[in-house]
Amino acid sequence: MATTSSSHDTTTASAGHGAALRVDLWLLIFMLGLALVGVGITQVMATGGKLYWLFLVLVYAAISVVRAWQKARISGTGDWSMVRAQALHWLGAIVAINIVLVFESAEISTRGVAADYSLLVLALACYLAGVHFNWGYAILGGMLAVMAVALGYLDQMTLIWVLLPLTLLVIWFLVKHHGRHG
Repeated sequence: MATTSSSHDTTTASAGHGAALRVDLWLLIFMLGLALVGVGITQVMATGGKLYWLFLVLVYAAISVVRAWQKARISGTGDWSMVRAQALHWLGAIVAINIVLVFESAEISTRGVAADYSLLVLALACYLAGVHFNWGYAILGGMLAVMAVALGYLDQMTLIWVLLPLTLLVIWFLVKHHGRHG
């Protein structure tokens, strides 16, 4: 009889763990989607969407703190130190992004650089949240870091991405044109 109860508890715990993993996966996909929107806004808007990155870190912080609170509540241990740690962790990221925005406002950095650094701060904050709280955030942090590098090079590479196809088109045209008259 005790075995049945024990196997029932194990099955229930396993199902709860699976549901938590699904929630975390969907949250991370949502968070990545928000970051991709930020990259688009940075490229399209003249202001670089400077307040979007601050909004985004607030959303990421809220998700992370709520998930820490839920895990503390479910565990029943009353250990709220992770909730406090997450709140302080994300407060640091908010302060760092605000400093980047001050640099942009004071014209110490350009909008593109400020957006790149804001995304990089967000990537680091996610990575560190992953190290200390939930490994999925570390993966998200890695993806955000790749996006930050790509975004940094995108502004510099725009000329190459325009010139390279045009050069290839001209070469193709010259070869085709030379082939008919050669």
